[in-house]
Amino acid sequence: MSKLAIKGHWIETILVALLVGVTILSVGWHIYRYGGAYYYMEVNGSSGSFPVTVPVGITQNGYVYRGTAKDKYGNRKHLEFRTVADDLGPFHKGQIIRVTYNLKFGVTNYKEVNCDHVPPLARFD
Repeated sequence: MSKLAIKGHWIETILVALLVGVTILSVGWHIYRYGGAYYYMEVNGSSGSFPVTVPVGITQNGYVYRGTAKDKYGNRKHLEFRTVADDLGPFHKGQIIRVTYNLKFGVTNYKEVNCDHVPPLARFD
């Protein structure tokens, strides 16, 4: 390529660099804000309920769950989480919930898992 052709592509180079930078910052923020350690908690029933307004403007009940959870090493932690409008629950007694716990933001995510997906040291026998 000639020097003239390379000089003509400086805008594209800057735009690609900005796109890569924004992508890296976005992924980094997502990991910082929503990442964390997985804990597994067996549901023993709801500890309470509270009103949640779902996107269509209807108010439904959300649920609060408290209990002792274990990580993949068997370490115990007392956790509390509230269901959100996307997944109101309720969860039933005996279900296993994988909870993502972030040191700065607390519980950032939860989902029901099958007993087969629980690490051996985190099982509730």
